[in-house]
Amino acid sequence: MRPTVTRRDFLAIAGTAALATGTAGANETPTETVTFATYNVVDLRTEQVQSPGDEQAAAAARVIQEVRPDVLVLNELTNNRQANRVNDVPSSPSNARAFVDNYLSVPQRSDLRGIDYSETVMPKTNTGVASDLDLDNNGEVDDTPGDRTYGNDAYGFGEFPGQYGLAVLSRFPIQRDAIRTFRTFLWKDMPDSLLPRDPNTEMYLSAAEADEFRLSSKTHIDVPVAVGDETIHALSAHPTPPVFDGEGNFNGKRNHDEIRLLADYAAGAEYPYDDSGRQGGLDGDDSYVLMGDMNAAPGDEESLNAATSYFVRNDDGFIAPPFPTSPGGAAKNGPRSAFWTAEFESQVDYVLPSPDLGIERSAVVWPSERTDERGLLEAVRTASDHRLVWADVPVDEPEPDDERGANDEDDDGDGHVDEDDEGDGGPSNDDDDGDGAIDEDDEPDDGDDGSDDFDGDAEDDDDGDGHYDENDEHDSGNSDDVDNDGDGAVDEDDENDTDD
Repeated sequence: MRPTVTRRDFLAIAGTAALATGTAGANETPTETVTFATYNVVDLRTEQVQSPGDEQAAAAARVIQEVRPDVLVLNELTNNRQANRVNDVPSSPSNARAFVDNYLSVPQRSDLRGIDYSETVMPKTNTGVASDLDLDNNGEVDDTPGDRTYGNDAYGFGEFPGQYGLAVLSRFPIQRDAIRTFRTFLWKDMPDSLLPRDPNTEMYLSAAEADEFRLSSKTHIDVPVAVGDETIHALSAHPTPPVFDGEGNFNGKRNHDEIRLLADYAAGAEYPYDDSGRQGGLDGDDSYVLMGDMNAAPGDEESLNAATSYFVRNDDGFIAPPFPTSPGGAAKNGPRSAFWTAEFESQVDYVLPSPDLGIERSAVVWPSERTDERGLLEAVRTASDHRLVWADVPVDEPEPDDERGANDEDDDGDGHVDEDDEGDGGPSNDDDDGDGAIDEDDEPDDGDDGSDDFDGDAEDDDDGDGHYDENDEHDSGNSDDVDNDGDGAVDEDDENDTDD
C-alpha cells in the first residue's frame, strides 16, 4: 500500500486524485489506496531465484522495492514444479516463494525496505507442455524438451515445461478456494473465435488438432484478494506474442482471442469454463484489476487491434486511457514513446481496474538519463527489457501485514503462509514519507507532516523512480495537440489541463 499520511498530504497540495489520471471510482471515495503492479521479469529461472546472489533477480527486486506493490503479477518466472519433471532443479519452495525470501524480503539498497509477501500463487502454465501434435506442420512431433522445435509443438512456446510462468504475490489474504484457472480451455469453444483452419497457410489447426488445442499460451487466472471487507479479483494472463507465425497470423489471432477471453470473463460471459469444469465469468457487481504483459499495444494490427477493442474502447470493462507514462520512455522521442512499457518500443504491460474502482495514480518505472538521481536506471535495464507498471487503486481497506515474523514461514512447503503454518507478527515503523525506506525522514509515531517529500510542485513521477518526491518537478499539464491519454489518437479526450 502507498503510505496513507503521505498520500493525503499530497492530495491536499496537488488537488484531487482525479487530476492524476482523469478517472475516479463510481463509489464513494475511499481513504486508502492499494497498489497493483505487473512486471515481466524476462525468463527468470529456477537457478537464479532459489539462492541469493543473482544479478538479474536482485535488480528486479530493487525495482519492485521502489514501488512496494500490494498485489504484484510476475510474468516469465519459471514454474519450477513443472520444470523439475525434466530438469535437475528443486521443486520446492516454489520460485515465487524463493524470489520473495531470497530477494524481495531483503533490502536491495540501504535506503530500501524488503517486502515480505505472505501470499504467493504460481499456477501451472502451458508453456513447454508437450501437445503431442505437429503444431508447426513440419511433419514431425517433437516431444523431447530442450530446444525450439520442441517449443514449437508445445501448447505454449517453451523449451521445457514451466518456462515463462506466471506468479501472483499479495500482501493481502488470497481466497484460495475461489482461485480459477483456464489453462485447459479449448480455443474452439470460444464463440466466434479466430481459430485458424486454413490449410493454405503456414500454421493452422486441423479438425483433430482443434479438438485438443488450448487457447491460453500460458494460463488465464482469477485470484480473489480479500481487501478488508471487499474482494478484488486479480485477473492475469500472458498472451502469446503476435509474431513468428507466417502469413496466416496464427499467433496474432491467438493473442487477440486470449485478450478477448479476459474481457469476456470480466464481462460475465457464460461460455468460459475453468480447469475444474465450472462455467461462467464474473458476476456483474464483482470488482477486478487486470494485470499482465498482453503482448499487444493500442493500434497493433498484428494482434488485430485487440488492445484497442478490449481495453481502450471497452469503457464498461476496464479503466484504460489515460495510460501511465514514464520519463525514460518519453526521452526516446518516438511516436507514443511516453507510453512504452518495454525497450522494444511498445506498450504491452497493463494494470486496468474495473470501472467501479477507479485509478488514483499510475506510472511506468523507467527513469531517463537526466532524471536518474537514485541510480535506478541501471537496475531497470539489468532486470528486464520490460518496465514495471503500477496503479494506485482506491479501496477502503485496512493496512496489510508488511512483515512476517521470525516463525511466519511457509513451513509446509505449499507456497503460502496459512493456517497450516506457525507464525508471529508484530508492528513495524512506517515509511511515512513514501520514499521506500524507513529513515530519519520518517516520524514513527505521528506520521509525516508533508514537508519531507511534497513541496507543492510535485504532480507526476517525473524521474521515473516509482514514487513522488522532491525530485519531481511540476509540469503545466497536457497539451491538446498530444495523445495525452495514450489511446493512439489525438481527439476530444486530449484536452489542455491548466491544473486549476
